[in-house]
Amino acid sequence: MLPNPGPGRLIAIEGLDGAGKGTQVERLRRRLDRPVCVTYEPTGGPIGLQIRLVLEHRVQVDAATLAALFAADRVDHLYHQGGILDHLRRGVDVISDRYYLSSFAYQGMSLDWDWIGHMHAHCIRPEVTFFVDVPVEVCLARIARGRGGHFDLFENREALTRARESHLSAIDRLRAAGDRIEVIDGDAPPEQVHEAIWQAMCAVWGEPFLVSTNL
Repeated sequence: MLPNPGPGRLIAIEGLDGAGKGTQVERLRRRLDRPVCVTYEPTGGPIGLQIRLVLEHRVQVDAATLAALFAADRVDHLYHQGGILDHLRRGVDVISDRYYLSSFAYQGMSLDWDWIGHMHAHCIRPEVTFFVDVPVEVCLARIARGRGGHFDLFENREALTRARESHLSAIDRLRAAGDRIEVIDGDAPPEQVHEAIWQAMCAVWGEPFLVSTNL
């Protein structure tokens, strides 16, 4: 992974489907009193749209092809004109709903870790990644309520259980490689989860942010 050329900071928020990542991304965006770009993966670009077709069971590909699509979408997300790197260089903080921890966790369950790592060699390492950890049963209940019973490729009890275990394993390995990753208890009211994220950010940067009351 490459260091952030900054001065903007890259923050990734990760978690299983149904963990409440989107809620926490939005709360954090509203609390940071500075230029912020909120983005997500898979992206809405041409490669990201192909990934969504796979996740929605509309197109079938093998695991290696899906891993390569995720990596290609991420590199495009970083380096295309107006992408993450451009924002960071202009001093804009970027909050990404999912980043490369997801690839190591999901694709790492069936593919060689080093091969996945090689595809991400030119990715920018986040200043901090938050993994919002929520019990699988809670995630499934939230997905069912939010989508009327519609589930994507990895959204079943067995797959989510394996994914959570793989995320925790990937976190250990990425930490050993130099990533700063904070595991946040997501089985709490959203405002408490947000406060835990905020306090962890203050521990990283030492209270660098002006607090907005618009939460």
